[in-house]
Amino acid sequence: MGKGDGGQLTRSLGLRHVFALSTGAMLSSGLFLLPGLAAAKAGPAAVLAYLLAGCLAVPAMLSVSELATALPKAGGAYYFLERALGPAVGTVAGFGTWLSLVLKDAFAMVGMSAYLVLILDVDPTMLALVLIGLFTLVNVVGSKASASMQLGLVVVVLSAMAWFVVQGLWETADRGVDGSNLDPFFTHGGSGLVAVIGLVFVSYGGLTKVASAAEEVEDPSQRIPQGMALSLATATVLYTLGVLVTVAVVPADVLHGDLAPIHTAAEAVMPKVGVWLVVVAALAAFSSAVNAGILAAAR
Repeated sequence: MGKGDGGQLTRSLGLRHVFALSTGAMLSSGLFLLPGLAAAKAGPAAVLAYLLAGCLAVPAMLSVSELATALPKAGGAYYFLERALGPAVGTVAGFGTWLSLVLKDAFAMVGMSAYLVLILDVDPTMLALVLIGLFTLVNVVGSKASASMQLGLVVVVLSAMAWFVVQGLWETADRGVDGSNLDPFFTHGGSGLVAVIGLVFVSYGGLTKVASAAEEVEDPSQRIPQGMALSLATATVLYTLGVLVTVAVVPADVLHGDLAPIHTAAEAVMPKVGVWLVVVAALAAFSSAVNAGILAAAR
């Protein structure tokens, strides 16, 4: 786990690694699985729900970044609460954090299987076990190796989704889409929007997990706030624009029951190679979420 002399964790993670860990922990099920479920409850207003949920994540980001820079130790929520309220409370918080990471990784694997069946005829359960074993091995080797792999996965996801968003916006403008899929915007009124904000807020849940690796970050007082802010801004823009393209080009009756909504939207606006790249990006996103979860849970 990147230990140096005397068993101490070494500070080997830079800004790009902090950004990759936070971004990779967020961009998985929230982007590639939830838009269809969100649209079913809020209609096109799901776009606004993602934007508002990102805004609601700002206080959490500011609080955790402040704590992580003041107490740059491994453990995240466990260490903060152990110092403030004692070991009993810290243990409960640590176990709760660990359990949430395990469940989040399991959710990511469910999403991965929804995309995996689009390109391969394999047993998703077996592949999930193999990937978990691989990521565990990489994390045993060291946090630098894990973070470097995370950076590569995030680059793949961002590159593919940037193409999807640009191509989607271009195609809708070029075709002169009549906007019928966006009307009415508030399908279920304000109550539907509020309910979906709570649903999609989980999409930003991985933002603060990088605090668990604060002891391994170079210059944590600068790199952690910078990396988390950049990560949240990137995720919010990508969620909002990605869901906007999806609800604009996919009819509501198709979208509401779709567990691979980004793939469906990609088929409508991208060439075949782009559709394949979106599937690869989805698999990379789910993999990066699992990798980030294992890294955080181990601390």
